[in-house]
Amino acid sequence: MSKKKRRYGRNERDQVNRAQAASGQPTDQPHDVERAPVPERPEPKKFNAPLWAGLVVVIGLAVVLGLSFFGEENHLTIDSLEQPTVAALDGGSEVYPANSERAFTENTKFGYLPAPTLAKLGDGTIIAADPKTAPEDMGLEDDLSSLDRDSFLDETIKPPRKDTAPGEPITWDQMVDQMAGATVLMPLIESPEVAGPVLDKIAEADIADSTIVRTANAEVAEAASKFGVAAMYTGDPTASDEESLAAMGYSMIAVDAESAAKWTGTDLKVWATGVKDEAQLKELAEEGVFGALSTNPYTIQPSDVKTD
Repeated sequence: MSKKKRRYGRNERDQVNRAQAASGQPTDQPHDVERAPVPERPEPKKFNAPLWAGLVVVIGLAVVLGLSFFGEENHLTIDSLEQPTVAALDGGSEVYPANSERAFTENTKFGYLPAPTLAKLGDGTIIAADPKTAPEDMGLEDDLSSLDRDSFLDETIKPPRKDTAPGEPITWDQMVDQMAGATVLMPLIESPEVAGPVLDKIAEADIADSTIVRTANAEVAEAASKFGVAAMYTGDPTASDEESLAAMGYSMIAVDAESAAKWTGTDLKVWATGVKDEAQLKELAEEGVFGALSTNPYTIQPSDVKTD
């Protein structure tokens, strides 16, 4: 073969190889040249769509529940109460063991405001109990001052009705810790010695706007007003007038249902006692009475909880 032909042959092969490379086809390679192995492509990672969708739903639900439990809308205040509001005296002592944990839990559940009577034990613990009736209700040989916190909580409270379970005592701190924000608490405080630690706990829990102190003691009313807590006058309404009560720090008054309407023209929120039934409460509300206090709230206002 001539040199010309050899040169032509190589040039032709080169041209073919270049054309094959440009088109993506494999070029002619000598058989004695090893090709580098082509690395295997990793398998694409699987995207578990149902799993991620489930996680998104769970996170969204957690956010909604968090807002529901801890949001402002779930914090009941005096200003958010609907007229007429009904408070259960001593937890509704005609229905439940007086000033018992069960009574106050049921009050909150069914839409009534827990209205405990507060007292002090021998060790200074503030409790929900009427000093006048609790010793008999709890079968004590002595008065409440003979008990400390542990011995008080070991007692039981007899029920007001047959075939009803006895109740368990509760301290003021326990009431606040369990119910703060879910309801408006309405403690009856007869002395400044009890008022001090009660108001401190209210301030600690930040529920001044969710508490009404009931008292006939002017010193207690003044202390409550300094803490920004509403005070309700529970003394003889004929012994005072609106101006003097307001000067002592009162913003509310408890009055017998028969004369409650006489106070509705004042700046004091009026709460009626001795309301007979739902019809009378409705009439009082139309006359401007803000709420009612009852030992059996079910008889004067239907429960907020609907049952089948």
